[in-house]
Amino acid sequence: MAEKQQLSDSQSEPELKKQRHKLFAIGAIGTFMATLDGSILNVALPTIAGELNAPIDRVAWVVLAYSLTLVSLMMVFGAWGGRKGYRFAYSFGFLFFTAGSITCVSAANLPILLVGRVVQAIGAAMFAAIGPGMITQVFPSKERGQAIGMMVMMVAVGLMTGPPLGGFLLSFWSWPSIFVINIPIGVVGFWLVQRYFGQMPLSVVQKKMHYGGAISLALAMLCGMLFLSLLNDFALSDPIMWLIALVAVISALLFFRFESRPETALIGMEIFRIKQFRTSIIAMTTMFIAMSGTLVIGPFYLEHIKKFEPQSVGFFLMILPVTMMFMAPLAGRVSDRIGFRLLTTVGTIILSIGLFLISRFQPESSTTYIASSLLVLGVGIGIFNTPNSSALMGSVSAEQRAVASGILGTARNVGMSFGIALATGLFAWFQEYYLGRYEETVAFVAAYNRVALIAIGVALIGIPFCLSRKNRLES
Repeated sequence: MAEKQQLSDSQSEPELKKQRHKLFAIGAIGTFMATLDGSILNVALPTIAGELNAPIDRVAWVVLAYSLTLVSLMMVFGAWGGRKGYRFAYSFGFLFFTAGSITCVSAANLPILLVGRVVQAIGAAMFAAIGPGMITQVFPSKERGQAIGMMVMMVAVGLMTGPPLGGFLLSFWSWPSIFVINIPIGVVGFWLVQRYFGQMPLSVVQKKMHYGGAISLALAMLCGMLFLSLLNDFALSDPIMWLIALVAVISALLFFRFESRPETALIGMEIFRIKQFRTSIIAMTTMFIAMSGTLVIGPFYLEHIKKFEPQSVGFFLMILPVTMMFMAPLAGRVSDRIGFRLLTTVGTIILSIGLFLISRFQPESSTTYIASSLLVLGVGIGIFNTPNSSALMGSVSAEQRAVASGILGTARNVGMSFGIALATGLFAWFQEYYLGRYEETVAFVAAYNRVALIAIGVALIGIPFCLSRKNRLES
């Protein structure tokens, strides 16, 4: 049976390559929707709090529930998608994302809205888990970097479009309108999958899914990410934090026990023995830890220190996704020609220069200097991200692509969450230290500067991993 499946898959390979741009476009719809709905809701939170008569701290869970569900399921869905095939995976993603959007539109209270966001995130997790794997499947190796760059561009467009689109919709209609727009897109996306994904292999991995490993992995990721998310709201000595950490540790131990036995393994730990894969994951994680926390503190600097209006803050926040939108495809095309090592190293260096410029922010820093610093940071991220993802996805076998895709997305989000928790914790400590010596504005800026300098050190950790891998892959 496995031999017949492999023969069928190989026969469909030329047709997949011919259809690759259509398949990419359909996958890009899912990526765009998932990213858009991760960013569009922020501007609507005050309106939702008022109309649903809910406190803002509870409404914040509308965003948190989405992100926690997304991260906790990506690796599981990567493994599941490989077993069920990309046609099933994208159909599943569009169905759940659309059903979640319908639930959000009809929500009369906060609990129903939270349920809708969780259902949405289940669909989004499937998109995020299988997107890079699908691209690697249908594009030849000489075009892989460019294709991944285009997918990164769709992520940037989603991040960039979300806040202004949300503000536009709220200026004419009520908050459910930000979910209404998903419904026709989801229906069309589902139809396109049925129409064009027929040539995709019915399955990639000829192995049964072990649900004990899947549940323990999802629970470990969920509790681990929840622990990081609550660090700023609860003391480490709080019993709630201890309980969450205990569940995370027990679940992780159970998962590794399942992974140690071939008959119950979910993702196959041998994937981490591939040097190219391992170094790419480490380099990517350090990059996201370095940049994410610094960026989270940035809006507070712009509002509280520079006294910018929210519209101006929004302009500065758009610099990064706009820069990534242009740089990611370009870096992908270049990496297809010259390889990964040089570009990822240069990208990390430029990213570090951007962080150094941020570490020089002062209360009197000009708008030009601030915008230029963020531009340099965005260029570094754009140059690094696409070649690194291409190196990672190209290093694994066809059977490992789906799960590698899930690991990629999970590592990115874990890096961002850990970076935010680390940066905000360090910032609070430095700010308290400097408040005993300087006035509030100077103490804020000094604390921000120190966090940015530490971020440089984290980013530079990735350079040896960029340099130690192959520059090109044979496959």
